Amino acid sequence: MSVLFFRCISFGQDRPIKLVYAETVSDYKGQANTTRAIGKVQFEYNNSRMFCDSAIFLQTPNLIYAYGHVQINQGDTVNLFCDSLLYNGNTNISKLRSNVRFRDNEYKLVTDSLDYDGNISMGHYKKNAVITSIREDMKLTSVKGYYYSNTKTFYFKDSVHVTHPEYELFSDTLEFRTSTASAHFHGPTQIFMDSSQLICSKGVYWTKDDLIRLWNGATILENNRSFYADSLIYNQKADIGEGFCHVRIYDSTENVLFLSDYLHKSAGNTDIFMKDNAHVIQFGKNDTLFLSADTIFSHRDTINDMTRSIAVSDVEIINGRIFVACDSAFFSEQDSILKLHKMPVMWSDKSQITGDSILATYYNQEFHELLIYNNAFICTEHDTVHYDQIRSKMMTAILDSSEIRKVFVDTNAETIYYLEESSKDSLGIEIKTVTGMNRIDCVNIVIYFKKSEIQNISFNDKPAGNYTPVDEVPEGELFLKGFLWQIDRKPAQIFLE
Repeated sequence: MSVLFFRCISFGQDRPIKLVYAETVSDYKGQANTTRAIGKVQFEYNNSRMFCDSAIFLQTPNLIYAYGHVQINQGDTVNLFCDSLLYNGNTNISKLRSNVRFRDNEYKLVTDSLDYDGNISMGHYKKNAVITSIREDMKLTSVKGYYYSNTKTFYFKDSVHVTHPEYELFSDTLEFRTSTASAHFHGPTQIFMDSSQLICSKGVYWTKDDLIRLWNGATILENNRSFYADSLIYNQKADIGEGFCHVRIYDSTENVLFLSDYLHKSAGNTDIFMKDNAHVIQFGKNDTLFLSADTIFSHRDTINDMTRSIAVSDVEIINGRIFVACDSAFFSEQDSILKLHKMPVMWSDKSQITGDSILATYYNQEFHELLIYNNAFICTEHDTVHYDQIRSKMMTAILDSSEIRKVFVDTNAETIYYLEESSKDSLGIEIKTVTGMNRIDCVNIVIYFKKSEIQNISFNDKPAGNYTPVDEVPEGELFLKGFLWQIDRKPAQIFLE
């Protein structure tokens, strides 16, 4: 018999279930406390409403078996649909099966089976699901997932894949908070954007603002550049990034590598600020330039595509056989000028060069000329006692292939250089022995070097000097005023892995 029927059944003090409406209600196969409802069936329980075509209501175990066009509404935001459902009133847990759909104001979920816990407003699936956005073109798939409707938070696990017009994401574990449009990564993750790729294991991506914060090691690949750090912050829209600990930026176009424990980069890498164990490594065809300091700032002028760099505190430079140490340095690519300040010291093979400041011309990955200002001093070691020495107010050194070839000494030039004799031992090995010292003072001197040793000297304007056999040189006259051998400051050779 088909009649319009309204009936209200309430039981269970904590979780009452009410059969609100059905077209037909009858006892189910004569079983006690079991009701069969057919036709536009409606139930109410725990602030939720359920609709279906038919249902079996077991009052004593407090269960509902619902079939056909099953729908659950919770408040004004959550809607669940499926072909069949089992609801346990004692646990407030629903098991939805076949053609399951979930929908709120922003997202739609489709899966084959889903369990929903009404106590915490949480639904979860274990056999694949597809989630799409109602407001934008976004699609997500994963093997497992959880959704907390109260906090509007999704948790996805296993083969997570997100497609969006602005990015594509692959992850092992992903938490998505719809209220802030933020994706939280809890496992290996890759994000592909317009011209960049992000690789990480932990972090947050605010999708609307294109702001990324990552830790536990992260890499951004973009436009022939790679940006790695133990943790980093990156604004994709502005192309501004910060890296913390073991920061590494490689620009394949410029063939340059930046390393530090803190780095801030501007859009297009036009400004790069590095601090704490900062390094710049410029790879060349013949030699590689290594620059290290506590702090390095590099600015690239986009108009002429030239770079200016400033290095401060504990500066070290290595280029081929040239080694430099100073407190601060400035380099202008446009002028090919490298300025070294505050106790600069430079080594060219066996020769040490010092002055109050040094100005070097550097281009084509090589040093070509050095201007040494005030207290200019060049010395070359023969042994731990005897050093060739050149001292004056100013010098100009000409280099070729990182070796000093010629030195012009101006204004009050002083020199000490030692003569040697060669012999061979019983094994035929050549031995050089220091025999005497020449000391010459002159206004102007031109000194020619070969293999970092003095080959010839040209004196101008009435030189004054003398020769002394090595055994007769007083100890107090072995060195010119201001001599200081600083081999302990020489940078250690760097070997890249």
